[in-house]
Amino acid sequence: MVVDENGFTRLAILSEVAPGEMVQVVFEEDQTEVAVANVDGKIYAFRDVCPHMLFPLSVGRIEGELLECAGHGWRFNLKSGKTLYPPVRKGLILYDVQVRDDEIWAKVTPIY
Repeated sequence: MVVDENGFTRLAILSEVAPGEMVQVVFEEDQTEVAVANVDGKIYAFRDVCPHMLFPLSVGRIEGELLECAGHGWRFNLKSGKTLYPPVRKGLILYDVQVRDDEIWAKVTPIY
């Protein structure tokens, strides 16, 4: 794992995440799971666990800016992280993302 001086971690190469697709990144050190999604060239990174039933979100599907969990069909807005099922308040844990040349970096905060 490569972390820069600002706390950003290198997650993937841009070409590894095709538009409309997601990949999972697992940190060996603590088994943190992060999903990286490409929505028409805009990159999102978030905790790869559905807050509903702890299902991996990276096996779900993307429609525009919406992510649908393959486990139970919950949908989330990738831009805001909010769920589309009120009054449920649990949303995605989104990470700040930077694309540097052809690399995807995110400021991943540990979950305890």
